[in-house]
Amino acid sequence: MSKDRILAFGCHPDDIEFMAAGTLALLAREGFEIHLACMAGGEGGSPTEAPQVIRARRLKEAEASAKLLGGHFHYAGGYDLEVEYSSLYRQRTTRIVREVDPWIILTNPPMDYMADHEETSKLVRTAAYIASVPNYDCGYPTQATGRFPYLYYWNAITLKDIFGRPLPVSCRVDITSAIEDKAAMLAQHASQRDWLKHHNGYDQYLEMMRGWSREEGSVIGVPYAEGFIQHISQGHPQDNILKTLLGDRCHPVV
Repeated sequence: MSKDRILAFGCHPDDIEFMAAGTLALLAREGFEIHLACMAGGEGGSPTEAPQVIRARRLKEAEASAKLLGGHFHYAGGYDLEVEYSSLYRQRTTRIVREVDPWIILTNPPMDYMADHEETSKLVRTAAYIASVPNYDCGYPTQATGRFPYLYYWNAITLKDIFGRPLPVSCRVDITSAIEDKAAMLAQHASQRDWLKHHNGYDQYLEMMRGWSREEGSVIGVPYAEGFIQHISQGHPQDNILKTLLGDRCHPVV
């Protein structure tokens, strides 16, 4: 029997795998029920395939990734490059948060290289707060949750904001024992090797992920790590639950 539910909610189908899958793998080993969600279907992620074709492919890749942890996958129904902080997107995001009713949420950071990521961060942050408000109608037959979840943002792509500055990471998780799980999950997104090579000039996207994980790990003296920023504003729990659950594998920034 699983202990509780953990939701990783990214913008695109591979966001989670690049930045947070190692921590999810560790939590899955501890018996937690893992849920992965994406806001958009990745419709822009191909130089050759039509939007609806690449979306179907990418959603299947995301579902396959979740299954590697015995987890579940959810799609919010958004569209790549069109994610916006709007009533429609708030409803879609809140629907998933209410359906999962997670104890812990991980999501994109408030500042990242692409606006879709930043809008997703804001939407998930809002949904984490208003999912428990009974009078908020999210447009779907779902019940309000009964708790505020712990909320964490994973680090930005390339580990820097749009001005080249590091984000205020509050803890790093040693994922050395889970790096191959993380790589296997990211490898499910095979469609993205062609896209990243075409659009960003990246080829070995798995090695790119390992490079960022090594850089995070070097800060705490381990081979691989992932960084997180805890959301500790009003309502949400203030203690670092990742430290409680993962013990010595979680290194708070002091």
